[in-house]
Amino acid sequence: MITVVLDGYNVIHAIPALARELDRSLQAAREALVRLCREYRARRGDVGRLYVVFDGADAEGGGPREDQHGVTVLFTRHGEEADERIVRLIREGGRSRFVVVSNDAQIANNARAHGARTMSGQEFYGQMKPARIPRTRRLAAAEKSPLPAREAERVTEEYRKHLERKYPT
Repeated sequence: MITVVLDGYNVIHAIPALARELDRSLQAAREALVRLCREYRARRGDVGRLYVVFDGADAEGGGPREDQHGVTVLFTRHGEEADERIVRLIREGGRSRFVVVSNDAQIANNARAHGARTMSGQEFYGQMKPARIPRTRRLAAAEKSPLPAREAERVTEEYRKHLERKYPT
C-alpha cells in the first residue's frame, strides 16, 4: 500500500476546477479537494492512507481530521510550513511508500530526497478523468469512410429539392 500526501493549497491553485472554488470561499475549495481525494482513493486499490496538508491553523480548531473515506486533513502548526510537515510525515512513515503531490519544486525535491515519488497536481487530477468511452466499430468505420463525392452530391441535390418544395419562392 502507498501513502499519498498532497500539498493542499498548491494543488488547489494548480487545478483550475478547484481554483474556481476559491471564488466561493477558501473552505469550499478545501472541501472540493477533499472530495477529489476521496474519489481518488476509492478508484485506486493501492492507496492505504491519504493526507492533505494545508498551511496555517484550521479555522475550526482541533487537530487532524480523518473522515470515513480514509482521507486525513492536516493543518500546519504555528511557524511550520507545509513542506516541513510533509517531510516529517515521510520520515515518520517508516517503510511505507509515499507519493507526494505538489507543483512546488522545493517540496518535490525534499520528498524525493527522503525516498518518496512525486507527481504534479495536474497528473493527480488527470488520473481522475473518466476513461475514454470506446467507439463502436460501426461508428469508427463510418468516420473512416466518408460518402463518395457522387453520393454526397446526390444527397445534397435531394435535400435542395426538398427545401424548394417545403419553402417555394
